[in-house]
Amino acid sequence: MNLKSTLLLLAMAGVTSGSIAATDEIVLDLTKATTQLTFDADNGMWLGTYDDDEESIESQCFSFVKNSMGDYKTWWGITASKSADNTPRADYTTYQFSNMALGGIVLDGDGKIKTDANGMPETSGDVPYLVCYGNSGWGRRYIDMTFNDNALYEPVGVYVNFNSYTFYTLVMGDAMCRAFNDGDKYTVTFNGVAADESVKSVTVDLGACENGILSVSRGWTWVDLSELGPVNEIYVDLNSTDQGVYGMNTPSYLCMDKLTVRKAQSGINAVSADANTLSYDRAAKTVSVADGAFAIIYDVNGNKLMSGEATTYDVSGLSRGVYIIRSGNTSMKFVR
Repeated sequence: MNLKSTLLLLAMAGVTSGSIAATDEIVLDLTKATTQLTFDADNGMWLGTYDDDEESIESQCFSFVKNSMGDYKTWWGITASKSADNTPRADYTTYQFSNMALGGIVLDGDGKIKTDANGMPETSGDVPYLVCYGNSGWGRRYIDMTFNDNALYEPVGVYVNFNSYTFYTLVMGDAMCRAFNDGDKYTVTFNGVAADESVKSVTVDLGACENGILSVSRGWTWVDLSELGPVNEIYVDLNSTDQGVYGMNTPSYLCMDKLTVRKAQSGINAVSADANTLSYDRAAKTVSVADGAFAIIYDVNGNKLMSGEATTYDVSGLSRGVYIIRSGNTSMKFVR
């Protein structure tokens, strides 16, 4: 499918999603976040972005993983922003937290997407949205999200948009990357991880250059994620055809909003964690196994990190990310 067809289908899907919403769907609304979200007045950035004690953004059933090295003003993973300023600037650090749509997507009183006269989502600088940063060439799931109740969910879709830094480098280039030429593409891949750790993927071209014409959208675009099926984790890979010695040259950012899921049918999620058997205390950074049965803790790449027959495991020494604990026929994912 070419870019024009893809964008047309996505735009049509966006209109449908905004006007029809099933009552059992959960739509991400960061105004309902249990994580305290306060924002920098100058660049819109969530003030917890460089706070090394902030491990994730929690909102409704969603858990979005965030990593940082605050001393170096460095972050990766998923943060939040309320920036509505998409103007280009010489210093990219001042607009890496903005998107081209001028804000997040507005919901009406019924929790449905508000649309304009053209059927496109309405946006506002008062509505927070997600900003993702990470490179699949780094070798692990740097843009990762899971569910904080350890249940399985069926993704419906999500709105995506260009981060301003990425957008302007595709159009104009900079000292580290070229402006897009014929054949260049910037792709986004959503990977859904099922309870048995199998992975299904949905890939879309967010920007591409064909026959000398650069196709990039400034608006929010709906991506249908229903093909992923029941999952308990979603991670995102970003890729560009502009590659260098150390991987992709194009800034690897993405903005997301209004991720929509529905809880999987009972029975399908029977392999999810039994809250009476496995539990995670994020504040204490301990994982508990109620009966002290043999358990193993893995990282998302399947590497065994801990094992034993203890009732509690101290995971404070693990780096930030998503991990899996298995005991018998029960498993649970947790965000460290």
